[in-house]
Amino acid sequence: MSAVLVKPEVPPVVLILGGTTTVARTLARYLLEDAASRASFVRLADRFSVSPPTTYLDKPFLSLLNDEDTKLEYKQFNLSKASRHTELFTPPREWKGSEIRSEGEGFDVVFDLTGETGFDKPEILQISNTYQLALSLATSASQLPDPLKPKAYVRLTFPFYEMKSLPSSLAGHTETASSELKPDGARGRWWHEALRGTGKIPGLNFGVIRCGAWYGRGTYDGEIIPRVVVGHVYKYLKEEMKFLYNSELRLNTIHSVDVSQALYLLSLYLLSKPRATSISESAVSIPFSFSSPSSSGFLSSSKRSSVSETWKTISTVVPEKETVSIPLFNVVDESDSTQGSLAKIVAETWGIKYGFLNSTVASLVQQFAKTDFSEMVEDVNEMHVGAWSKMLAASDPPIGSSPITPFLDKHAFKKMSVCLDGSKAKKLLGFKPVHPKVEVGELREIAREFQRDKLWPNLS
Repeated sequence: MSAVLVKPEVPPVVLILGGTTTVARTLARYLLEDAASRASFVRLADRFSVSPPTTYLDKPFLSLLNDEDTKLEYKQFNLSKASRHTELFTPPREWKGSEIRSEGEGFDVVFDLTGETGFDKPEILQISNTYQLALSLATSASQLPDPLKPKAYVRLTFPFYEMKSLPSSLAGHTETASSELKPDGARGRWWHEALRGTGKIPGLNFGVIRCGAWYGRGTYDGEIIPRVVVGHVYKYLKEEMKFLYNSELRLNTIHSVDVSQALYLLSLYLLSKPRATSISESAVSIPFSFSSPSSSGFLSSSKRSSVSETWKTISTVVPEKETVSIPLFNVVDESDSTQGSLAKIVAETWGIKYGFLNSTVASLVQQFAKTDFSEMVEDVNEMHVGAWSKMLAASDPPIGSSPITPFLDKHAFKKMSVCLDGSKAKKLLGFKPVHPKVEVGELREIAREFQRDKLWPNLS
């Protein structure tokens, strides 16, 4: 039986940390939707400027931000500056003439959406901008005076793991399947260690949402929208879109609105239960990600040589033998998306043909990739990016530059599955996706919004 979480009588005062380029804008709108009463006030703090903008900001978000009666405050802030964290975690007493908080009272809920999402970012940036930033913010929150201390602290993490693509007849990997989900590269390991580190900080009512392959309005990052961009390139080239790996590869998806819903529901869950209850009901052990070959952790001896030893210089890394258990929930939609189903939807979005290389050709391509992977990636990107540049120039009116690109890094060409079981979130949080599956109409509308903002070529 699914849980029914009760909203607080007074909507919470909310702080969102980072995530402006991922889910934060959607989360702010979700919390402040008319008549939803999910938040009485929201502060979004991030490093970007909004006036003038130094990152892409969609029109619905700007409309909310600039409304004269808005309950949204954007605070340009250096989140890594710990000396100013008390200021960051202190809400305004008044906003637009209404009382927000009494003197000395803090935010009810904090959503930490910080972290570097690019796979190709250097490890030093993953350490500083993902791991150390998450720990610094959480540590500051835990050390605030009790009236200022947040009542719930929620972090969003992404499916940056190597995981087996299970047959469709089986459920995906559960939250307790720790040994089956190996952090993928330096990005995966430091996102994973951010959970261990934060989970070890005393005094925080902490929980985590781990989402599937996400997509949504006003976002061009993630696993799904880059496929839509590439699909448009193949429409322009009048060529069939071919995929290297088989159609059964599972790529479980989730809309950013439903990521926002899950974050909100987890905050309600944490607010409504004693910490001991939430731990006993939903906590899972988060294993150490830098295990030695002889240990029972993630890494086999065959992969040990590729793992950086930098972690040994980071004093805050929780030792391998220490147990870290935190409430953790997978969230995915109901479509059980695969490489094949997503290829079909992208093809329908643009009216193109698609296919998969047969096993013999795929084997040859993969064999070539092993010997000269970089050259293969470079050739594909040269074709995609060259065509996209021509499309931008041919758009009406022409587009000089755009942050949206069909360029794919080496990691995007690897056989990576997203295969997660989201039943726990449905049972304990009452999660039910607003977007149960990826729809052609939604992908077209995402592209149209970018076209209206003159970031995506309009060749019709």
